[in-house]
Formats: sequence, C-alpha cells, structure tokens
Amino acid sequence: MRRWSVAVQFKAVEFDGYRQNETDLPLKTVLYTGGDTPRTNRNFPIVPTVINQYAQIVQLGYQYADNVKLALQLPLIKQTTDHISTVPGYNEFEIASQGMGDMVITAGYMLNDSASARVWLNAGVSLPTGSIDEAGDTPRAPGDQQLPYTMQLGSGTYDFPLELSYQTKGQHSIALALSAMLRTGANDRHYRLGNNYELSAKYSYRASPRITVFGGAELSHADAIHGQDNDIVLDAPFPYPASITNPALYGGQKITVMAGLTYKALDWLNISLDGGKPLYQNLNGPQPKEVWRTSLQLSASF
Repeated sequence: MRRWSVAVQFKAVEFDGYRQNETDLPLKTVLYTGGDTPRTNRNFPIVPTVINQYAQIVQLGYQYADNVKLALQLPLIKQTTDHISTVPGYNEFEIASQGMGDMVITAGYMLNDSASARVWLNAGVSLPTGSIDEAGDTPRAPGDQQLPYTMQLGSGTYDFPLELSYQTKGQHSIALALSAMLRTGANDRHYRLGNNYELSAKYSYRASPRITVFGGAELSHADAIHGQDNDIVLDAPFPYPASITNPALYGGQKITVMAGLTYKALDWLNISLDGGKPLYQNLNGPQPKEVWRTSLQLSASF
C-alpha cells in the first residue's frame, strides 16, 4: 500500500456582473451617479466589476491504515478586483492581495467498505493562518486602507470542515458528498464569515485504463457575514461605499454543473482537469455573481 500522497491543485474563479436574489442587475443600477438618482442601500459610488481569484493548493496525505487517512492542506492565494467609481481620481482602479491562506488539517475514517461501495467520514480544523489585514489604495481615503472581505486571505477564525461521502466501485461509479465549513467565534476585526454547506453528485466513467471522465452538479448554500469590520465603512447616512463592504450582501444559493477528466500518466501520477459553471444563483445582493471556475491537479502517491 502506498501510504504517502502529494497533490498540487491550481484553481481559478471569475466573478462578473451583479445579481440580487434571482435577478441580474446592470452596472448602471448598482453604480450611484448622483444627479436625479437617489442614493439607497442598493446603489454605491464604488462598484467592483470583475473579480479574479486564484489559488495554488498543496496537499500532503498519509494513509495511516486501510480505513484511516490524514491530510494537511495549504493554499497560496492571489486576488485582483477591477472597479469603476464616481469618486474623483478613482474612475477606474484595481486592488489586489496575495499570500498564504488558511491551513486545513483533516482526518478521514472509512465507515463502510463493501464489494460495491465505500463510505467515508472526514473532519478537521481550519487554522487562521491567512491574513485578514490586507490593505490597498481605495477611494475611501488617501494611501492604503483595510480592504473588504473579498480581498482578505483567510477567515481569521478557527473553522471546522466536515464531509460525509459515498462512492460506488467499478467502471461506472457514482459519488455523493455532503459537506460543510462551520465557522466559530469572531476574528480580531469583529466579524465571522458565514457557514458553507454543499451537496454534490458526480458520475465517473473509466474510458480506458488511463483515462476517466466525469461530470456532476453541486448545490451550495452560504450564510451572510456575521458582525462587521468597522474599518471599511463610513461614518455617514449610507455607510457602505461598495456592496462588498456590506456583510449582509454575502451568501446565497448556487447550483453549479461541472465536468472533467483524469489521466493516469504513470502508475504513481494522476493529472486531473475540470471546469464548472453556475446554472442558478440566488444571491443576497446586489452581489457579484460567479461566471466560471476551473482547476488543474497533479497528484502523486508513493
């Protein structure tokens, strides 16, 4: 039995456009331009347009026994956001952040192993190793200031990932998984990211000894942010200069479809490529909506 495994995954996600509940919103309704247009809680003088998030995730795994596995995961994150604004001198601008995200340690226990299927229970802890103090030049004030929640690299809290998965065996296989990321407490900036819940289903077909193709769907729910970072709001009748500074305008539901393939390059090396696109988004908005996601993973066992 090969006890050790190493995987490197490259992930990318793009957000473009806005949605409130199930309705798409044009930028002109989200951007507050003054004049005869009244300022409300649903329009803003600063509007992010395109958000790109990239992650390089390194994972080290150890098969302690046939029914017990351990894993350590460390992400390196890079994010950029383009903006339009009615603030003089900031008609168009970009902010960025990059660095280490939150480290995750998990343990898996196989609840059942029959001739046709396996059932695994995974649980762990996410450590607050990612920065929540990223700063950049925004229209809020001269020089660098605290960046909004989307641009931070970690949660700032100790969180707990959980997953229960079921996978059949054979040339045709079905995998079902129910997972959650449970947040605890509040971080040093007096907020807590929302809990995340996912239900996923995937069908895989082993087309040849080296190639497996797969497709599936994922239903996800995310809560809004609890609390508030007071360094990113204004002391004004409308305190939120952009939607991404309002903790209530986070979270919602998505249904995402995905497809990909895995190539067994060597007996000990697999290469996987997949992509996904949301078919349905019901968002607490106005909120930037996801356009697509993709990932490439190289995994080795020894």
